[in-house]
Amino acid sequence: MNPREYLRRRGPGVLPPTLVVLAILAAAVLPPVAPVRGSTSPVVRVGVLLALEAIAIAAESSIEVGDPVAQAVTALPAGTYEFRPSPRGIETSTNRFGPVLRLRATTGWLQAGPRRYRGTIELRRTPEGRLTAINELDLEEYLYGVLRMEIDPRWPPEALKALAVTARTLALQSLGRFAAEGYDLRATTDSQVYGGINAEDPRTTAAVDATRGMIMTHMGRPIFAAHHSDSGGATESSEFVWGQPYPYLRGVPDPYGQAAPTREWISRIDLPTLESRLARAGRPLSGVSGVTVTAISPSGRALDVRITGVGTVLDLRATDLRAILGVTFLRSTLLTVRLTGDEVPTVEFQGRGYGHGVGLPQWSARDQALLGRNYQQILTFYYQGIQFANR
Repeated sequence: MNPREYLRRRGPGVLPPTLVVLAILAAAVLPPVAPVRGSTSPVVRVGVLLALEAIAIAAESSIEVGDPVAQAVTALPAGTYEFRPSPRGIETSTNRFGPVLRLRATTGWLQAGPRRYRGTIELRRTPEGRLTAINELDLEEYLYGVLRMEIDPRWPPEALKALAVTARTLALQSLGRFAAEGYDLRATTDSQVYGGINAEDPRTTAAVDATRGMIMTHMGRPIFAAHHSDSGGATESSEFVWGQPYPYLRGVPDPYGQAAPTREWISRIDLPTLESRLARAGRPLSGVSGVTVTAISPSGRALDVRITGVGTVLDLRATDLRAILGVTFLRSTLLTVRLTGDEVPTVEFQGRGYGHGVGLPQWSARDQALLGRNYQQILTFYYQGIQFANR
């Protein structure tokens, strides 16, 4: 998950008029994928391949290709087909179609690029003349391809269930976020990492099924269910990361997650490399002689950092510095910093935890589950004043 993206508008967007017409026609040619048997969960649309010059689609069965402009369905034999944008639509080596196609395997799965997917694949020619692939499927099946990308399936079942409810809630709260691009969610950290059938595991699938439809709500609406890897010993209140206070995202002392591999870490960067990274980010500063934390949050995380250069200083939010240096380099903002006296002066960051620190820490969920707590007890520890509902 990319925390910088979380502040984007999450209400249902409005499709451009041409896309509205095409979407209606597409549904008429190949109806939306049916929900999982026994499920009333919504259908979600996930952007899985974005703005590419070509997209390969494969299936072990025949492929139904619905063209909403021609209002026709073409049957392609089992095999692999390369789709490319054309001046007026989309084409293969032997077929020409309109700018939106809906593809469905008559049995089994469809493969788009390197991954296999349930449901329908929709191809769209973008205004820039590239192709985007959208996987349309039931929400619960979407979660099958999310959970193992976020958590180790060998962890206790109650920890897996806690993340299943968290991921379901976040997906529902985010529906429509990318509506202007024709889909709800992305398959990347912009939303939640989604790997399709390739990412499914029987243990995480069981956790999704065991909590089917269960979400967290506040005032009757799905919450912004932020989660991260390791709190480092304390979670953070949302306003110190994104500027917006959510009543259920309050920082709490977190004694769990001691086994997390990122509980303590050190990262070092020499001054020339630091100056180069700053310049690349549009924050040029030369002759760095000091780096200090100038403000911290109640959880102990750095809020502001000052970098001193020749005749000037650069004040940055710690979250911005983390984005500039990389989230795998600065694993969190729960850190201290010092300038070493090495032969080549180096900035050394000593920190704890991994991620933005808001909401559920996955490693702590593991520890609480090992102590015998159920998924609802785990979730109410990190999300304050929430209710559970079945949607």
